[in-house]
Amino acid sequence: MKRLLFPIFSVILLWSIHFGQTMSEPIIISNSPATASKWGQVAFGPDGKVHIVWEEDHSTSRGSDIYYVCYDGINLEGPVNLSNSRLIISWRPYVCTNQAGGVFVVWDEEGKCYFTEYDPQEKEWSSPFRVSTADFGGDEPYVAADPDGNVYTTWFKDKGGKCYSRSRINGEWEDIFRLSPQNRRSTQVGIAAGNDGQVWVIWREKMPYREYKIHYRKRTKNTDWSETKIMNEGGASQAHPHITVGPDNVPVVTFADIEGGPPADILICTIDEKENPREGVVPLALQHFSRIAIDNNLNKHLAWQIGSGDNGRGIKYRNNIGGQWNPIELMKNSGGGPQLPGISADSGGNVVVVWSSSSPGRDKEIWLSSLYPILVLNPPINLYMNITVDNLKGAPEIVYDLSWEPNPENEASKVKGYNIYKKENEGNWELLLSVNKSTHSASFTFTNPENRIQLGIKTVSVYDTEGPIAVFGIEE
Repeated sequence: MKRLLFPIFSVILLWSIHFGQTMSEPIIISNSPATASKWGQVAFGPDGKVHIVWEEDHSTSRGSDIYYVCYDGINLEGPVNLSNSRLIISWRPYVCTNQAGGVFVVWDEEGKCYFTEYDPQEKEWSSPFRVSTADFGGDEPYVAADPDGNVYTTWFKDKGGKCYSRSRINGEWEDIFRLSPQNRRSTQVGIAAGNDGQVWVIWREKMPYREYKIHYRKRTKNTDWSETKIMNEGGASQAHPHITVGPDNVPVVTFADIEGGPPADILICTIDEKENPREGVVPLALQHFSRIAIDNNLNKHLAWQIGSGDNGRGIKYRNNIGGQWNPIELMKNSGGGPQLPGISADSGGNVVVVWSSSSPGRDKEIWLSSLYPILVLNPPINLYMNITVDNLKGAPEIVYDLSWEPNPENEASKVKGYNIYKKENEGNWELLLSVNKSTHSASFTFTNPENRIQLGIKTVSVYDTEGPIAVFGIEE
C-alpha cells in the first residue's frame, strides 16, 4: 500500500517578492519511494480544498491504479484507491468538481473510459462505472459537470482516430455520441462546463489539406450537441488542446501550434463564436501539453511541459495578471521527467498546479504549487436581511439592511474582511462593497428596481482570496 506524507505547516509557505504572480515552493503530495506516481491532475472544490488524482504504478504487479487525495492547505485526506485494478493498467485520470461539492473522476482502463464520483452528502465514492467499451476506446478521457450535477465525458479511440462523448443527464446515461466525422482522423479531446450550464467539447481533426485543426460543439442538459464548428484555422497543425470556461462563461482553449515539428508555439483561442481570436503566449520551443485556468478576475494562467514527449525537462508557468503576460517561471522540483501538468482556479482568486517528477533517490512523485496559500474560507453565519420600502408616493426606494456574524471555523488571523455582492435576475454576481472584518452589517438602497435582486457575501482572506458565497435572499 502506498504511503503518503501528511504535513502540518506551522508557517506559511515561502513566497516570492512578486506575491500573487508567481507560484509557491512546491510540496510533495505523494510519497512513493518504491513506486511511481504519474499524470497528476487537480481541481478546486467550492470550499477552497483541492482534489488531486494520479496514476500509481505498482512495483509488485503489472497493473496501476488511480489514486485520489483532498488537500486543505494543512492536511491531506486519503489516499483513496478509486480503481482497485492492481492487475490492470489504469492511467491518464482527469478530475472536476461542481458547486455542490461533488467530485468527478474519469480514467482510461486498458482502452475503456471509467468514471466515479464523490457524493458530498453521503461522503462516499461510487463504484467505478464503465462509460465505454473497447469498441469505442477510452484514450485520454476528460469530464465536466454542470451546476445541476449532470456529467459530460469525452475521450477518443486512437486506433482509427474517432472522438466520442457520453453524458449523464438527470441521473441517466445517454447513448455514446460520435463527435467527429467518419472520414477524418480525430484525436485529443477536451471538455468544460460554464456556470450557465453550457458545455463545450473540443477535439483535433485532420483536414483535407493534412493539417490538424481544433473543432468544437456545445450543448446543455436540455439540448443535443450542436453542429461541428472549426475553432480557428490560423497557423499550422494544432495539437494537445485543453479547454476551460471562465466566470464570464466564455470558453478559452490553449494548444500547441506545430509547423514541421516537434518544436511548437503555445497559443490560446477565445471562443466568442464571432472571430474566435488567437493569441500567442509562449514562443517556439520543444514543449507540450499546455493547460489553462482562468481566475475570478479573468486572468489567464498556463502551465506546460518542456522537453520531449512523456519524459520532459521541466514544467513552466505563466499568467497575465496586471494586464500583460508576466515572465515565464520554471517550477522547482519539476526537472525529473515531468509529464502533463494539471491546473485549476477557484472562485476566489487562487490557482494551483500539480505535476509528476522524480526527486533524487526516488521514483516519480506528485508535486503541488499554488499562487496563494491554500486556505479553506467559510462564509459568514447567521445572515439576516430586513427589507423596507420608502417614498411610496414618488420613486419607491427599497432598503436592504444586512447583518451577519463571523464564522468561528475560520482562523481569525487569516481573515481580512467581507465582500458583498449583488445579482440581478440570472446575471453575474457584481461586487457592491468591501468591508473590514470588524464590520458585520451594511445597508443598501435601490430606487425603482425592475429586476429580481439577490444579495450575497463572501469571506476575504489576508491574501485577497475569497471563500464561497452565502446568500441573504431574493427580492421578487
